[in-house]
Parts: sequence; C-alpha cells; structure tokens
Amino acid sequence: MQISQSDVIRVRRRRWRVVDVHSYERCQVLTVLPVRGEPDAGGRERRFVAPFDVVERIARRTRPVRVARRLWRRACRALIAGDTPPGGLARARLAHIDLLPHQLEPALAFVRGLGSRVLLADDVGLGKTIQAGLIVSELRALGAAERVLIITPAGLRDQWVHELSVRFNTEAAVIDVRGLRRSIANLPVGLNPWETVPIAITSIDYVKRVEVLAAARACQWDVVVVDEAHGVAGESDRHAAVAALAGQAAYVILLTATPHSGDRRTFASLCDIGERAGDRLMVFRRSRRTLPLGTARRIHRLHVRMSRDEARMHALLARLSRAIRKQHGQAHSGHDFWLALSVLHKRALSSARSLLQSINRRLATLATPEDQVASQLHLPLSDLAGELTAADEAPTWSPLLSLEDTAHERDLLATLADAAARATRRETKIAALARLLRRVNEPAIVFTEYRDTLMHVQASLGFPAATLHGGMNRDERSAAIRQFTTGACRLLLATDAAGEGLNLQQTCRFVINLELPWNPMRLEQRIGRVDRIGQRRTVHVVHLIARGSGESQVLSRLQSRVARVRADIGGADPLGVPLGDDGDLEADLITNEIAQPDEMLWTPSLQSDAQAEAGRIAIARTLAKRGDEQVLARLEGLGAAISRARHWRTRAAHLGGRTVMLWQVVAIEASGRVVGSTIVPVFVANGRRLDDEDVLECVNRAAGAWRERAAIGHGAFISTRLARTQAVDAGRVLLDPARSADLFQPGLFERRGDRAHLAAIDAQDATDRNRADRMAAIERALAISFLPPQLLLVLTP
Repeated sequence: MQISQSDVIRVRRRRWRVVDVHSYERCQVLTVLPVRGEPDAGGRERRFVAPFDVVERIARRTRPVRVARRLWRRACRALIAGDTPPGGLARARLAHIDLLPHQLEPALAFVRGLGSRVLLADDVGLGKTIQAGLIVSELRALGAAERVLIITPAGLRDQWVHELSVRFNTEAAVIDVRGLRRSIANLPVGLNPWETVPIAITSIDYVKRVEVLAAARACQWDVVVVDEAHGVAGESDRHAAVAALAGQAAYVILLTATPHSGDRRTFASLCDIGERAGDRLMVFRRSRRTLPLGTARRIHRLHVRMSRDEARMHALLARLSRAIRKQHGQAHSGHDFWLALSVLHKRALSSARSLLQSINRRLATLATPEDQVASQLHLPLSDLAGELTAADEAPTWSPLLSLEDTAHERDLLATLADAAARATRRETKIAALARLLRRVNEPAIVFTEYRDTLMHVQASLGFPAATLHGGMNRDERSAAIRQFTTGACRLLLATDAAGEGLNLQQTCRFVINLELPWNPMRLEQRIGRVDRIGQRRTVHVVHLIARGSGESQVLSRLQSRVARVRADIGGADPLGVPLGDDGDLEADLITNEIAQPDEMLWTPSLQSDAQAEAGRIAIARTLAKRGDEQVLARLEGLGAAISRARHWRTRAAHLGGRTVMLWQVVAIEASGRVVGSTIVPVFVANGRRLDDEDVLECVNRAAGAWRERAAIGHGAFISTRLARTQAVDAGRVLLDPARSADLFQPGLFERRGDRAHLAAIDAQDATDRNRADRMAAIERALAISFLPPQLLLVLTP
C-alpha cells in the first residue's frame, strides 16, 4: 500500500497525519504528527518504517461534517495562506525573517531549477546567512536536502546553530572533538558518527584534518554550505578539503562578502569549488548603495605624524633591508624573498613593540649555538577542537632575511632594537587612538593585524577593553563579546582571526583600523561588523596611517586591488576613495585589465519575481496564525467541513443564494511526496450535489493551468538536481581510490589485509547500490501525478 503525504493513517493503535514520505526500494519512511484527539496531540514528529510497522490508511469521510463558523473561517484563512504557487517559496512564510526581496532571490533560483551552485557575495551585513538558511529550508521542504553540512570558521558555529533554530525552527548540531566523542560513546562500533547528524556544523580547520576529512567524505551530503568562503580560496589544505566535500554534494552554497581580493587566480579557485561537468555558478552580488536600507558609511583617513624615535626606527629598518638586498642581489628576488622582507616592514607599521619583539627573538636565536636550536615539529595537540588559529601570531624570522656576516647582522639588529625600544615609550598611533576614543566617547571596535600588537595596545591605553584574538576558545570569545555588548566595556580590541561573523550593529558604529592590511577584503570584513542590516546610525570608519612611512605605499597598493575588484565583480570601497581620484593608477588599471565576462558565472534576473513573492508572502502572513497546522490536521481527520454564512450581507452580496466550495488539487511524485497543491473555489447553485460531475469538471478545468505550471516547474527542479547528481557520481567514480587494484598488496603470512580489502569492497558495493537507488528515485520523481480533487470546505447561504 502506497502512502502519500497528508494521508491520515493508523499505526500502533493511534491516528497520525503524514507530513513527509521517503520511499526506498523495499520500504517507506513516514514522518508523522499525531491527529488531534489522540494522546500527545500536538507533540513532536515521529517516524515509522513501512512495512515493518503495520500502516492502515484511514479513508476520509465522504459526507461533509458541520463545524463552527469560527473553525471554518480559521481553516479557510490557513488554506489560503499556505497556497504556494509553482516556483514559489513554501517556507519563507514560516521563517522569522523580514521580507527583503533581495534575500528571496537565491532561494527562488534554486526552487526553479536555475542552478545547483551559488556564490552569495553581497556586501557585508546584507543577510547572507539568512539567504543560505532559506535555501536550505526550501530544499528540505522539497525533499532534496536530507543531509546538510555547514563549514564555517570556528567562531561562527554557535551563531549558525542559533540562526537556524530561531529563524527557521531547524535544529543543527556542532561537530567537533567533544561532540564526536559523545556520539561515538553512544553508537554501535563501526558506525560513522557523521551519518547520524542531518544538519552538521563544523569548522574549516577541524574538517580539513586528514582523519576527520575521511569520515566526513564517507557521508553523502545533499547540501554543502561554506561560510566566509574567501578563507578557502587559493591553494591550501583548506581549499582542498572544502573542494573535496563540495564536489560530492548536490547543492553548493558559498558565502562571502569579499570574494575578490584583487588576485584573479584566487577568485577563480573560489568559483571552481564544487564544479562538476562545467556547471555554471550563480552569483548574487548586491551592494548597500543599491538597496534602500537607510544607513550611510563615512570613511576617514587620519594621518599621524611619526615621532623622531619612530622615524629613526624606520630609517634603521630601511638600512637593514638594503643590507639584505645587497647580499642576496638578484638571486633571491622572487616572491618569497620580497614577502619575507615586507612582513618585517609590516611589523614596524603595526607597532614599534611588535618590531622589537621580532628583532629580540632573532637576536636570541643568533646567540644560541646551532646544535642547541630546537627542531621538534610542532603538533596541534593543544587545539583538538580546531577552535584556535595562529593567523594573528607574530611571524617567524625567515632564513631569507639572514646575513652571511653574523656579526654585522647582530650589530644592525642591536641598533634597530635600541631604536624600537625608544619608539615604544610613546607610540604616536596609540596616542592618537587614545585621543580619538576620548573624543568619540562611544563604543568602538579597534582592529589590528597581530596579537602582540593587540596586547600592547590594551596595556598602553589604560582603560578597560575586551579582546578577541585567534588564541581564544569558543567560551572565551563568547565572554568577550558579551562583555562588550552588555556595556561592561566600551572598547573591543580584535584581530582579523577573531573578527569574522561578529554582529555588533546594535552596540557600535565606530570601526578604527590601527594599521592597513595588505588585503582589501579584510578592511571590508572589519567594517561589516557594524555596517549591516539593523544599523540605524551613520557608520564611521577611521584608518590610522603613519605619515612619511611605507604605509602610503600600502594604501596605494590597496587602491589598485580595490580598483581591480570593482572592475571584475563590483563591490564596496573600504578606503573611501572613488576610482580615479588618486592619480591615473586606477584609471589605467580599469582601461587595460578588465577581465572578460566569465561564461561560467551568471546572475539570474529575479528582482521583479522576488518583489512579487515578497508581497504574496506578506499577505499570507497576515492570514496565518499560530496553530494553523493543528486546525488543518483536525479537518483532515474529519473530512470536508461545512458551515453557514453568519451575516445576511455575506449571503446576499457575495453568495447570492449559492454555495461556495473550496477544493484542493494535489500533485505527488511516485514516492507519495506532495509536490504542490492549490485551492480552487467553486460557486454552485443550491440543490446541486457536492460531488456532481459538472462540479468536478469545473474544478479540473480551473486547475488545468496550475497543473501545467506545476509539471513544468517540478520538471526543471528535478532535471537540474538529476544532472548535478549524475555529474557528482561520475566524478566520484573517477577519483575513488578503492577502485584501484594497484593499491592492495596481499599478505604472505596473515589475512588481516585481505579481510580489510574485502570489507572495503563490500562497503564500496553498498555505496554504489545507495547511489543507484538515489539516482533511480530522482529519475522517478520526474514524473508527477495529480490526485482527484478533494473537497475541503463548504459554505452555505
């Protein structure tokens, strides 16, 4: 017996309403809710497996049942509110989100089968997390997202759990060392704990570990979401891990406000994540300027005059650099050499104390005999949960910066260390920062690149400040954020390693950058902590720039990269300098280096459709009330409900002596899952039979156009899903190492290797069967059928 969604069944001597159906070759998994009047009515969802559980379908009553007018009106409003047109969003009405049309566009693109991969690259603060959550919610409603993997920086895991729970009523679990240990302790031996979590949230640095990645890849993920995706662009172990996971998912969602750093190769590697068989990547890139969100951003550049001691420090650093370049000449003029040298100068621009610490560490190394230098490989044993990051730690001294004449190098470094120590006594940038904070007299967030600079600033300012950096775990970060948002501290000092994902628009509007980073994406990410939806005041950004130092070259380089980004993909300017205002550098760049449009990147034109959908959902929300599901479930248990119009004006003006009937037309897949439904109102003269053939013909004629649109829309969605799944499976077959016979060496004296190889073959066969079953189920879903019209409500005059 085939059970369909919305059927009322009897299982284990109780009545249930079927809310979801998953059909397999020999069984059906039924997700149900108890019918009103049964024990635990209104309780949580349960699941039964047919035919292991004896399931009996309860036939609906053929004759209408008279109900109270209040119940009839409530049911009518609920039916109209839940009537979603083909290609519309079924779950946005229930989500606790504001109806901003631009946030609906990506979900509409997925539901309508326009693509299977998307890059959400809106400006910071425009709700990319909400858009991703809405996509996942809609795909789950369509039965296409049973298993979801969300990969995010460690500091954002709890935020994702909260957003999904509060806004979409979706429960997700954080997968880390502690979570896996709890799961393994309660699971049978050999069961992969990743397979027990429908929606898993994990950190990038945790899932990239070899042993963790192997277990995560062994699962079949329907959707892979990558938050702050710019962190996995380029050639790195992060990129390799995320690409491996996304390459086997049916849907890929990439989120980043800063997709382009000015390096086109890095941007191309980001766009290639999850690519299969040349499928195109949908790109949604909206800026705050184009959306009527009502807040403005003002960017200020505060040039700080260096003290005499700071100028001497920079001059001595330049002398050291000339000595290093003179020794190496052109032999080491490659990228690594210049990168190492620029990092040393970057430390000086951060703070004199940072440079002093780097020089002192180098001097200590020179004073230690080579045979006593520790060479133990560092293992990340102190961070088993993958919550910490060393991105903001002081860099090690590069061997490319060493001189052959050790005595000369020691003299240069000692003189530079003395100058840096003198400059540390009064650093002009920190003094300017203190004056600025006193003048502003508002909560502010100050960003710096290095952790030791952050600690130095905290000690130098002399008033309370909360700190955020990469060496803090989840609990410590939460405590620091709570300290700032509750007003216990009016200053937050942070590095980029801990600054992603912070939502501080309700607390703060001032962002101060102690020094300029190399990457313009970092500036935009910093500003986005306060310049986001919900900010009601003008946002102020201050860049502190050391006058007469190498920071002017850093600024010029940043302007060039911002120009390249805006030419290629568009976006905000975190520097506050319009293109072309600082000489001809940007103009030349745009004239000569504009990239040709990539045929694999495209943006669906859905603005007008999203506006209309937002209006429809807004009307549906006014009609819907809490408890509508229980009301509809009660009617499904009763059959058609009949009532009499209360007011004579309604009977005279609207009914005109006729009876109005609301019929429901339902489209289902072969598995019994409901594809969609519509409500058809019919007016009939009094005295006509409710099941008269003319009435049914009228209903079918009125629903004809809807049936056609439903079939076309569902076919487009399933065809896109099927094409992506076929490409993913083809790619997995080519890359699966278990299929290579050369990787197995039989043992001579023991058979453990043989048994393990046979077990791997059996596991691979089971995986192949699951893939084949999944593919067959998707192919069957292409064909839909329509149930006979069902009478739901009757209103008599």
